[in-house]
Amino acid sequence: MRTRGLRRALATGVVVAATGASLLVTPAWAEDGAPQPANVTAGRVPVAPAMTEGLDKATRKGTPAEAARAHLKAHQDKYRVPVSDLQTLKTTKVGKQSTVRFRQKHDGVPVFGAEYAVQTEPADGGQKVLSATGTLYTGLTVSTTPKVTEATARQRMFSLDSRLGTVRGAKTAEHGLVVLPNSHGGTLTWHFTVTGARADGSPVRQEVYVDANVGGITLSYNNIDAADAAPVTATGVRVDGSEVQLNANQEADGSYTLADSTRDMYARTGGQIRTYDAQRKNYTLVAGGPVTDDVPLVKSSTGRFDGANTTSGAVDAHVNAAKVYEYLKNQLGRDGVDGKGGSIHSVVNVASNGSDYANAFWDGSKMVYGHMNGVPLSVGLDVVGHEMTHGVTEHAAGLVYLNQSGALNEAISDYFGNAMETADKGIAMSDPTSGLVGEYLCNGTKPLADCALRDLNDGRNAQKDFLPITLDIDNGGVHSNSTIVGGALWDIRKNIDTKLADQIIYRAAENYLTPLSGFTDMRNAVTLAAKSMKVSTADLAAIDKAFDTHGIEQGWERKGGTHDATTIGANVLPAYEVYGGVDEQAAQIKGDVYAISHGDAIAWDQGGAAFGITVGRFSKHPQHELAQKDTYLLDPSLDSDRVVFTRIAADGVGIYQSGDKGQGEIKKLVDEPGVDETEPVTENGALAYIRTTSDGEQDVMLRKADGTTVNVTPEPGTQASHLAMKNGTIAWAGGDGTYLYLYDIATGTTQNKRIGGFLFNYISDIQLTSDRVFYRVTNGFLIPSTTLGSAPVNDVTQMANLRYPSSLYAAQFSVNDNYLAYSTYSIWGALGSWDGPTKVKVAKTSDVLAGLNDFSRVSCSSGSQLAPSLGDGRRVVWLDTTAATTDVVTRETFANTCA
Repeated sequence: MRTRGLRRALATGVVVAATGASLLVTPAWAEDGAPQPANVTAGRVPVAPAMTEGLDKATRKGTPAEAARAHLKAHQDKYRVPVSDLQTLKTTKVGKQSTVRFRQKHDGVPVFGAEYAVQTEPADGGQKVLSATGTLYTGLTVSTTPKVTEATARQRMFSLDSRLGTVRGAKTAEHGLVVLPNSHGGTLTWHFTVTGARADGSPVRQEVYVDANVGGITLSYNNIDAADAAPVTATGVRVDGSEVQLNANQEADGSYTLADSTRDMYARTGGQIRTYDAQRKNYTLVAGGPVTDDVPLVKSSTGRFDGANTTSGAVDAHVNAAKVYEYLKNQLGRDGVDGKGGSIHSVVNVASNGSDYANAFWDGSKMVYGHMNGVPLSVGLDVVGHEMTHGVTEHAAGLVYLNQSGALNEAISDYFGNAMETADKGIAMSDPTSGLVGEYLCNGTKPLADCALRDLNDGRNAQKDFLPITLDIDNGGVHSNSTIVGGALWDIRKNIDTKLADQIIYRAAENYLTPLSGFTDMRNAVTLAAKSMKVSTADLAAIDKAFDTHGIEQGWERKGGTHDATTIGANVLPAYEVYGGVDEQAAQIKGDVYAISHGDAIAWDQGGAAFGITVGRFSKHPQHELAQKDTYLLDPSLDSDRVVFTRIAADGVGIYQSGDKGQGEIKKLVDEPGVDETEPVTENGALAYIRTTSDGEQDVMLRKADGTTVNVTPEPGTQASHLAMKNGTIAWAGGDGTYLYLYDIATGTTQNKRIGGFLFNYISDIQLTSDRVFYRVTNGFLIPSTTLGSAPVNDVTQMANLRYPSSLYAAQFSVNDNYLAYSTYSIWGALGSWDGPTKVKVAKTSDVLAGLNDFSRVSCSSGSQLAPSLGDGRRVVWLDTTAATTDVVTRETFANTCA
């Protein structure tokens, strides 16, 4: 397989699709004026040095911004980006040091994640440039004139990703054009944000980038990180029963509201600490944007807030938000969450479909709190500090909420949340409980260690414990991996003065980190911040030891792991992570031939991804890449002599084919103007696909081997998804996703049956064997789960759940006449307690149907194993993350048992 188009780089630290840790673009370090080679090789994104230090010997005149810009211009041989392409975002000052942040633009269009921070300090009447950190892309050539309109891009976004269509209460914001860098000059995209909720109740703040020249989705990820009055002193009753004084306002009608106008910011900016009660509104109606008029300020008729204001979590949220504000101001010198004295908003008492919403999150403008087991999450100062620190980080470093940068985002929130709580409660750093996160959320009903969500003292090491997991699990492990770097930061706080440690970590985030920073960048940032503060040699040694102890060093991603499979695709971005309707399998297999649908060109952490298909044979090399300029090719299906696939281009979405096992010419099969044709499946020369019209109707179409076409679903208003075809039968999920349909090609007859279970059940995958249909049902009510079911193809009324496997979450499966393989992961990954790495397990299909739990291991590799695909015999292909990347690997036989 050609590495171009498949390899994803860590580069500046983010691994954005699945797991990436392959340092294809190793961050250059320029020091003392030493010449650096251009960081460009085949298939790699050209970037400026991720860090420079000591390039300027003399001072520069003017303001910090003027000095920083002059520095970048003088060293254009190092940075290789015209200064005219750098927009000054802001200048911040911590102590004597100033940091000037620049955003890169290409022909006036912002570049995704491309920010550079230049650090200066006064010297000899001017400014001394100390260092620079961040990500700049040096090889951008893409035209910034779109071929696809914003309206078309928005329509395509919902047409191509079925998951977006299921977002409840969806709202879409348009942000205009953004350039996503890649190794072939960049991709021009339209940027949208879709907010709402999934069927399982989880909040959605989906950032979607649609290729403005092709019309396909190139990047998609969930960006939820979780009056005139007189100020008075009131009394509040906290959830634990204790009474506390709090600051409120007395309104003109004599009532009291939780609006605190006593903080320093109020005199300067009018900033207040304001606490609102959602009164059990669904959190989807609250998340995103400013607080709306139908969510009132917490109110009391007297100067005492108790009763409902206690159980809602309002008193605790208000008190804790004030503590966080004071900590930011007194310990870090920061003027509130936004750094500008803006109001701090908390919304408590949200629900999820009438039940407790067991989470809390920062939504980009405010904190939102639910209840867990009846206890409001605002009771924990570390939780409140954690969520408010997400706001600080968003305004400061802007860390992208994916993989390493997302885990770093979480780690910084954990660090400062715990720093605030240990100081407030007088907990010694040597206390084993000091690193616990959320340990007070059980309100005394459990021991602290049992209640905690995470532990910064868990001792995890990046080289041994990093979970290189895919984007659909915890946004690539933002919680699961956070304690690795969070533990290093916490060790620093245990071994040097705590206030100094806090100031160093804050300065690192404010002055040195940029949106695509990762674990190694954090080490660099903390080291530079400490040096800028002239800390002692002993303190620098403690910092180095903390990162060494946690295995965070240059190139750590490439170390460790046990492998027992053959790699056939290295560093892939699985197409299903971006497109909801694409099969969740590592490859499509027919005999000796396989087809891998993947992202192209460094993928998300380097900016953007086009999509192509790699076709190969298990028995020999080389492989062949199906790709076309200005098109996305994805969702392949194999026949005896051809591969068919979806082709996305500016002028339409249609079904195309390539003969000779993927090595023939790409030809159109069906591509009607004004409609989208997707989800192709082929067998014995026949083709089935879904035809989506502009009004949203989705028909199942059958193009027979003789070229005649039949609409299998001629009735109006149909919906279809998860198409499958085998042995003369077509299967799909219809209606609202709760009906299983089977169509017999020979007789032209259709049968269907609705799945049982809860209201929130829906079919999320379908596969066929020679005589049976297998399907996955996802239950999105309260705690999401999935089950697998089956029925004979000649009588769908006999559909029934399989006894085993059971109690699954987001199971991916593959089945043939002989074997059924599956992988799954736990819902608790969303809370940072993922029980992975997940493993692929397999059993005989006959045993599964008989209700036997006789599953064994497919592989003994140490990484996560996902998206299994069964071929002939005992051949299996899956996505494997052992190498700290997402690789497509295969075995000819199963491992069965592992030591």
